[in-house]
Amino acid sequence: MDYISHLDALGSEANVNILATWSSYSNAERESDSLVEQLQTTLDVEQLLSIYLSAITAQYKINSVELDTYHGKFKSGTRSKSSQAMTLPIRINDRLMGRISYFSEKPITDILMSSLTSSQKKLIYPLRNALAFWQLQQMALKDPLTGIGNRAMYDDAIEYKVQHASRFKETFVLMLLDLDNFKTVNDTHGHLMGDDILSAFVTLVKDCLRGTDQIFRFGGDEFTILLEKEGLNGANIVAARIHRAISKNTTFNEYNVSTSIGCACFNENDTPNDLFARADKALYAAKDAGKNCMKIA
Repeated sequence: MDYISHLDALGSEANVNILATWSSYSNAERESDSLVEQLQTTLDVEQLLSIYLSAITAQYKINSVELDTYHGKFKSGTRSKSSQAMTLPIRINDRLMGRISYFSEKPITDILMSSLTSSQKKLIYPLRNALAFWQLQQMALKDPLTGIGNRAMYDDAIEYKVQHASRFKETFVLMLLDLDNFKTVNDTHGHLMGDDILSAFVTLVKDCLRGTDQIFRFGGDEFTILLEKEGLNGANIVAARIHRAISKNTTFNEYNVSTSIGCACFNENDTPNDLFARADKALYAAKDAGKNCMKIA
């Protein structure tokens, strides 16, 4: 091969290498652009994490991600017992938004951390928007006075409970609570005192519940409680705790405030309205029985 032919051969080989490198770079760029576009399609935090996990799982062997923020904790995927974990901060303009923990089947190396740090940058702004939206949603579902769930949150919760209990053949209890003589407090001592009574009542009731139980302000001085995986025996225990706590509270004694409770246990084929109607009927029975007691549907 003469000198010129040799140069031509080298040039062709170099061109092939350049084209291969460019093709690889172009594919990576397209994948990156695709991820950014996908992350901009939702404001749901967990769905956002799911999209992000799908994009990085094949390349980095990541099987789960967990996001820890000031707003709460979110996760996507399922980690195995053998997974190795590493945590990276999420910052915008040096302000810490939270931290993401990655669970990988591969050993955690500096190269892996550097690669994930680069990929994570694409998540930052969509995540900021999703968290802001999540916070607005939570505000819309909370009672501003007491901080517990409102009627809208109750509607979502009871719908989920009924579907879950029907599917897994479980049970739960709905309790309706109404403050006895509350109107007299408002009329005689003003709404500020009424607000204090409502807030104190929520604090008192929460101390009588387990972490898995839920309390909602249904409206005015009416509240609902969902007792997780409980039957009527559990409802009796909770009602006794509440009545005992109220009887020992000086504020409730001073203003002669107690609570009447109506209780209904979920039955197969119940709809949310069916269950509520039975508990509501039981609440009226408690009022008719002289208040400050619980009646069971």
